[in-house]
Amino acid sequence: MVRGPGRLGERIREFRSRAELTQQKTADLAGMSVASLRDLEQGRVVRPRASTIRRLADTLALSRTETDELLRIGLGDTQLSTGPTIDVLGPLRVIVDGQVVDPGSETQRALLCLLALSPNVSVSKETLVEVLWGEYPPATAADLLQTRMSRLRRRLQPARSSDEAPMITATRGGYQLTAIDEQVDLLQFRRSVSRARQSRQNGDLVAACEQFQDAVRHWRGEPLTEVPVIRGLPAATALVQDYRAVAVEYATVAAELGRHEDVLPLLQDAARAEPLHEAVHAALMIALAGCGQQASAMSTYARIRERLVDELGADPGPVLVEANQRIMRHEVLKAELAPVTAHRQIPADTEEFSGREPELRALQEQLIERGEQHRTGRIAVIEGSGGVGKTKLAVRFAHQQLAAGRFADIQLYVDLHGHSDQPPAEPAAVLAAFLQLLDVTGGQIPADIAGRAALYRDRLYAKNALIIMDNAANEEQVQPLLPAGPANLVLVTSRRTLAVDGAYTMPIPVFSGEEAERLLRRIVGDRRVSAEPTAAQRVVTLCGHLPLAIALAVRRLQARSSWTFADLADRLAESSDRLTELAAGSRQLRSVFDLSYQALSSDEQRVFRLLALCPGDDLDATAMAVLADIRPNRAQRLLDRLVDEYLLDTSSGDRYHPHDLVREYASQLVAAFESAPERTAATTRLVEYYLHATDRAVQLLKQTRWRAQLVGHASPSVPAFSTPQAATSWLEANRAAVTTSVGLAVEHGLPTHAWQLAQTIRVYLQLHGQTQDWVQTHQVALNASIEAGDLVGEAVTRTFLGAAMIYQSQPHLAVEHLDRALELHKSNGERHLEMSTLGWLANVYYRLGKFEKALDYNMRAAPLVGSNEPDMHREVRIRNNAGLLLATLGRFPEALDNYQRALDVARQSDLTDSEGESVALANMGDSYRQLGRHDEALEILRRALRIAMERGQLPQQAYVRHRLGLAYRDHGLVEQALPQLAEAREVIGRVHAPVTECEILTELGDTYRVGGELDQAREYLRGALAMAVETRERRLEARALEAVGELHYVRGDTAFAQDHWQQAYALYVELGVAGADRVRRRLVGQADTGASG
Repeated sequence: MVRGPGRLGERIREFRSRAELTQQKTADLAGMSVASLRDLEQGRVVRPRASTIRRLADTLALSRTETDELLRIGLGDTQLSTGPTIDVLGPLRVIVDGQVVDPGSETQRALLCLLALSPNVSVSKETLVEVLWGEYPPATAADLLQTRMSRLRRRLQPARSSDEAPMITATRGGYQLTAIDEQVDLLQFRRSVSRARQSRQNGDLVAACEQFQDAVRHWRGEPLTEVPVIRGLPAATALVQDYRAVAVEYATVAAELGRHEDVLPLLQDAARAEPLHEAVHAALMIALAGCGQQASAMSTYARIRERLVDELGADPGPVLVEANQRIMRHEVLKAELAPVTAHRQIPADTEEFSGREPELRALQEQLIERGEQHRTGRIAVIEGSGGVGKTKLAVRFAHQQLAAGRFADIQLYVDLHGHSDQPPAEPAAVLAAFLQLLDVTGGQIPADIAGRAALYRDRLYAKNALIIMDNAANEEQVQPLLPAGPANLVLVTSRRTLAVDGAYTMPIPVFSGEEAERLLRRIVGDRRVSAEPTAAQRVVTLCGHLPLAIALAVRRLQARSSWTFADLADRLAESSDRLTELAAGSRQLRSVFDLSYQALSSDEQRVFRLLALCPGDDLDATAMAVLADIRPNRAQRLLDRLVDEYLLDTSSGDRYHPHDLVREYASQLVAAFESAPERTAATTRLVEYYLHATDRAVQLLKQTRWRAQLVGHASPSVPAFSTPQAATSWLEANRAAVTTSVGLAVEHGLPTHAWQLAQTIRVYLQLHGQTQDWVQTHQVALNASIEAGDLVGEAVTRTFLGAAMIYQSQPHLAVEHLDRALELHKSNGERHLEMSTLGWLANVYYRLGKFEKALDYNMRAAPLVGSNEPDMHREVRIRNNAGLLLATLGRFPEALDNYQRALDVARQSDLTDSEGESVALANMGDSYRQLGRHDEALEILRRALRIAMERGQLPQQAYVRHRLGLAYRDHGLVEQALPQLAEAREVIGRVHAPVTECEILTELGDTYRVGGELDQAREYLRGALAMAVETRERRLEARALEAVGELHYVRGDTAFAQDHWQQAYALYVELGVAGADRVRRRLVGQADTGASG
């Protein structure tokens, strides 16, 4: 045999050409790149992998002999390892690496026979000892058994690698031969018989006949008669009986097709071996008569009748008598089956069909209206996940067409078993069944698939025919079944993405909320849903809007008259196994998912299971690569395959998300197939990936003042962000996954990972106003740190949890966390964190209206400032905060000095990319506004806005626009002021900062008042005052009361104005802040009617 890369490539090209596949299609199906396939075919791969050759063989549907040929060419005889094969349907035969081998001693031969007669089933040691040594085994029988098994393993797998599973394994109390069907002829025999019986049950006699024929080909004689201890064993005897029964079944099916000559030699051999077997002889008589040998058939009956009487003293039984009568009456079919016509095969429509109007309209437009215009064959492939309603849609559309008078000639339907507990339907068998329904008799059906397909196309060409091919496995299964007539319509359904030439592809999503509710009403009625609308909606949501899940859930409700929708919703929500709850009778949602899962390769199954460990609602290929410990491009290919199988959705090019019920199914699988250590290892890899990637991203944004020494290692998969925009985009896409990973880390005993991840993502969350996630992650991390006794983790987390509480208007909780954090930081010697905590304490006391105390805390941090870059960041913030506090106390010259110092430090140390510069300028401009220096204020504030917008800083933009609006208003430019304030309010509303929003609402309302739009002013001021009270911001409450007083004054309600001013004045005096003098002047009747913030 010619070997080498060139010859291998040549044979692959030949096989691919025979299969009519392009390089791209072959590569896709084999899970490899086109470049790799091209290298193989052009002989550029010197040492191909056996796994690659086997994948190609599977893709090209090669026989076992052809696969062995490719392996020998590519690897050479010495490297070829297809696994041993063991044949027991006749004398024992063992083949290893293409060579017949001797299993060894008689004991080893007997052991192998015993295991091979029960493949994939454990055989007990007691049984093995009893068969080998009888009633009196040696005392060392157990040791001898173990020794013989070890030798037998070496005979079967002499060059077994470390990653190759042993074929013979020890089980609890015994041994087992583990094999695939192709390795044991008994398994192949049983598989063919099972398929034949299923085909016969489905009415496909031609396929059944061929499959029975394939089964009996494996029989080489009575099993293992040369091994003395096996003769007479129940397993061997039962095997012979099974074979005889199969032979009779085969003969019965062949007789129905008129193929008597195919089974005649088989039955003659069986009759000689079993001279008293009545069923065998009855079948032989029918076969002889069918072949025109009437006399031989009758003499056969006479001989067995004589033997039965002489040897058993019994007359022939009913089966023999009936066969003889049929022969006497000439009822045996000698030619062909009479034509059978059955053209109306479409399943019944369902009354419970609901929704899918857009899909039905699209099918009508694409297949009927356009099809009639162009007079071309029409094909639609309806794709979607299991339970989404593909078959119901196809059947509903088919019945709509029949009702409209279309496709009246022929309607065919077939379940292709693409995802089924039965083997996928063979196209040749489907064609045979279709041809029988199209008046083609058994003998006229061609033997080869090409001939059958051609005849099938011919019979349908001029017909108005509609064909539904349900549950297709792949394109190869569908392609031979496609008709060619211009008036033919084909509807294919599949759980996979299929590339069928010329087909209109329609992916089917789960129901929308409205469609799901309509299905609910369709099944149980409007009255019951309307009585519990909220609970009914909960049921729909818990079913994930999946039509099958909804239908199964409602079936349970209908079967239990005492249940309400609330009861059903509670069961679904509280159940630890929602998939078990989604069942009715023998139908279970889990079984639908099982079929999809079983159709996956082992690598695809593992990736599918690991989806359950992914935090957040979606993930990208890099995250899966880290979880599965594979390369990102490999992870992407596997995820794309799951998308093709409709087990995953992809809303954008690089992110994948499973349906929540599919994810729950994956959770059950990962718990069953991956050990706890494996799950923890995968989770640790993922958490560390998110930790280091998030840290790298926020460092590029330069928002951190302090960094922990991160645990774990930065994997090669961590992105290398080239720009701040790229870092921000990654953080936006992965925010949910990162925040959820904090809890995931705690679940897997990684408290340090948890607090470091919470602290790292905090930078982004704070920058974008995501305070809910900020609080939640830090609360989880704090609890874990305390439980682990990690004082550093507790201190860091308390600092930034306290900061988050400020943003959530919970100042007293903030003080509690910050005070404890300050104490811990001093003990731990963390100067930077001590500065940060002092700053947050200043912030919270500012919000509490205790401005002198806030100023004290703020300035206590100043001596701790060093000269490095992080400390310069801190000094900018200290000076900004000091200026703000001084301005609030009316000490504007000191405030301006501090703002200028903040700007100088920021510019000198090149920190202009932080929020410090824009905030310092905004504060400085606002002080100039309050001092009446409007032109200077406007110029500075415009510059601050430009910086904030360039940096993409949403909270800072709102902060600056707020003050710019006030500057415009106080300068008499109300029309310019209102858009700035409105934009500030819109931006701040997106980032959830209620204190800032309250400030803006107050000034927005007061600006409408200045502009004369009093109704608008009243609306905003009412909301501002309510928000100030709710957030307990007393300074803001005073300002809102003052503004409401001004509005009443303009309206002429002097008494109400005085009342609100008095309340405002009392608060200003109590707080000791600027504003008291201004309100006092209003109370004593001075004419200052202008507003000033």
